[in-house]
Amino acid sequence: MTAMVKTFGAVLIIGATSLWGIRAADRINDQYVQMQYLKKLIYQLRSEIRYARSYLGEAFRHIGTSSREPYKGWILEIYDRLEHKNRGTLADIWEDTVREYLGASGLPDEELDKLINLGGQLGVADIEMQVKTLDLYLEEMSLSMEEMRGGMKAKVRLCHCLGVMSGIFITVLLI
Repeated sequence: MTAMVKTFGAVLIIGATSLWGIRAADRINDQYVQMQYLKKLIYQLRSEIRYARSYLGEAFRHIGTSSREPYKGWILEIYDRLEHKNRGTLADIWEDTVREYLGASGLPDEELDKLINLGGQLGVADIEMQVKTLDLYLEEMSLSMEEMRGGMKAKVRLCHCLGVMSGIFITVLLI
């Protein structure tokens, strides 16, 4: 009876830690997916400004209606606050909404900081300067994503292995 209980406990421990490792690997993959989607939204903003010659509020409204959450809420909140001009500058609105809506989105903290800095540079220059600012941000983001992708496979494998190995280690300690 006790051998069966020990075996069952060992299987549960190894299973739980393996699931922990899988979840950690999923968070790493999710960060990359979130960055890809944000990059797509920034490209849409760039196109709205450059080709449609939309002012920022109109561009945010157009992009926000077709986005998924939490980006939809973020972009539409920027639009709403810009329409009610008594709510501060674009830089302040941008920073507040990024922290409020995208803080728990799965984006890495360094990307959130870069995104906040981008907001401080938008809305204060002509169309060409805004497009160049967005181009620079997109280039930096591409480099970050390339760097992330390079180490992603090893990190995912490490998370899986650590999950299983920590379960085995805990099981050995308990038995």
